[in-house]
Amino acid sequence: MLRLEKVSRVYRTRRGDVKALDKVSLFIDKGEFVVVRGPSGSGKTTLLLSIGGMLRPTEGQVIADGSDIYAMSERDRARFRAKNIGFVFQLF
Repeated sequence: MLRLEKVSRVYRTRRGDVKALDKVSLFIDKGEFVVVRGPSGSGKTTLLLSIGGMLRPTEGQVIADGSDIYAMSERDRARFRAKNIGFVFQLF
């Protein structure tokens, strides 16, 4: 089970703040398949990296199997990701 609770990600730039994610809440049940799609720049990669424990949200929680993954150490997040999450990266 994966749950996002009001997840936001803000990138700070010289031109001002850019909100890639704005209070996203989501529930994905075990065994469920999900497709993330949208136009370029809509936050898809930011969302997936946050879910995978590779990009800490500015606000909110990413909870997997009852545990906040950002309360884990980087090493434990890497182990969790290796065991539980599959990624096909777009940059290859």
